Amino acid sequence: MIGLWPKGGDVYKFNRYTLYAAVSISFFISAIGVLLIIDLFFVDSDFEDLEEMTLIYVAEFLVIIKVYCFMRNIKLIKHLMATLNTDMFQPKTIQQKMLIKPALNFWKLVYNIFTAAGGPLTSLWVFLPLLTKTKKIALPVSVWYPYDIQASPMYEITYLYQIVSVFYIVVAIYNIDMLISALMMYTGAQCDILCDNLRNLEDNESRNFNRKLIDCIRHHQEILIFAENCNEFFNLIFLGQFFGSSVLIALILFRLVLNNQSYIQIFTHFLLVTFYMVQIFTYCWFGNEVQVKSRQIPYSVFESDWVQHSLEIRKSMIIFVIRSHRPVKLSAFNLFYLSLDVYIKVIVTTRL
Repeated sequence: MIGLWPKGGDVYKFNRYTLYAAVSISFFISAIGVLLIIDLFFVDSDFEDLEEMTLIYVAEFLVIIKVYCFMRNIKLIKHLMATLNTDMFQPKTIQQKMLIKPALNFWKLVYNIFTAAGGPLTSLWVFLPLLTKTKKIALPVSVWYPYDIQASPMYEITYLYQIVSVFYIVVAIYNIDMLISALMMYTGAQCDILCDNLRNLEDNESRNFNRKLIDCIRHHQEILIFAENCNEFFNLIFLGQFFGSSVLIALILFRLVLNNQSYIQIFTHFLLVTFYMVQIFTYCWFGNEVQVKSRQIPYSVFESDWVQHSLEIRKSMIIFVIRSHRPVKLSAFNLFYLSLDVYIKVIVTTRL
């Protein structure tokens, strides 16, 4: 819809879809950022307006980072999606399907929560200037324009343009965040499937047992490659998200403390704080799940029927245990790893 997903396995090429993507993203997403920069450096604003503009500027900065990383890594993302459809990454038994079902259901719950909350929050943001009792004509995003927005019909046209821009921004954030969460969820699900395969390594014949063990080792290697490719896509997004969310939450809480706002503005800012807290919690939760589930891999090896097999097979299993002892961790350029501990530290820091 907004030009972020070329059809099939294609990437961005010189065609009509790429032209549409370039125009729509530049006009409805990037243009707001350019106007914000002009407003920041060339328009005199009081402290309160500057503070409000900083909130919008940081949020727009996050959107641009996510869209840029998504479009830049579209080939890698489609490769990841194709990897998930390979036979190695598919659950083989009903037990394995039931094993990964709780994680999938939790992701669907998060998806539905964002869907249910996103509509009212976006509508409140867009129509807040109309609900606020003030004589001054206002827009959802207060930025500089090269014409007088106070006159009709320029005000109505600009307002409609910003409604479409906000729609594009929300759709981009929503879908990119849900894709990132899904990729992390599937990484953890692959660890569950691998653990189940290791626990059920049962065969009296050493040749068959060794073949199944080799399949598990290859599966583990593919999981590591998959996680590394995911991290290549996530790195800049995670860094920008955690830094930007920390700044936004701190600024919004500061504005709430000032206590010179209308009830509608207070309610809107409260919803924004909740949104950003849930957003980074989602990243940290699924990242933490990947760590927890990958730590179970070496223990699952010992639950297999390995006692009766040859010394050579046992040595192979020991090497695999040593290799899999290091958990799979998703990070932002290895500066910090996604976990619930990191989430708590971020929340405590923003409150200080």
